[in-house]
Amino acid sequence: MEYAAESKNAELAEELLLWFLDRKNYTCFSAALFQCYDLLHPDVVMELSWRHGIMQFSMPYFIQVMREYTQKVDELKQLVETKLEESVQDQKQNSLVYAPETLMLTAPPGMPGSTPAGGYGPGPGVPGVYPGYPGYGM
Repeated sequence: MEYAAESKNAELAEELLLWFLDRKNYTCFSAALFQCYDLLHPDVVMELSWRHGIMQFSMPYFIQVMREYTQKVDELKQLVETKLEESVQDQKQNSLVYAPETLMLTAPPGMPGSTPAGGYGPGPGVPGVYPGYPGYGM
C-alpha cells in the first residue's frame, strides 16, 4: 500500500484494490482507500464496492469524499458571491462618477453652438443653406 501511495500512480492504486478484492481481504481494501486517498476516483471505488457488496467497508471513504467536496463547493460559492458584490459596487461607483471622455470646449463648424449667434448652420446670410439645417462644415 505504501508503495502504491508513494508512486502517485492511480492505475497502480486501482490494481491494488482489485487485488485485495480478488482475495476477499476487505479490511486491507478499506485501508488502501485511505492510504491511496488522493489517487483514487470515487466513482471507481463506488462501483467496486457495490459489485462486491462491501459498501460498509468503503463508507468511511465516501464520508470523507463528501466532506471534501462540500467544503470545495462552499468555498466556490463564497468566492462567487464576493465577486458579484464587488462587481455591483464597481457598477454603482462607475454610474455615480460619470464623466464624458471628451469635453466639447470648441465645436467643429456646423455643430450647434459653433456660429457667432449660437444657432445652427454656418451663419446667417449664406446662400444655398436652408435655415435651421446644420450643414456639413469643414
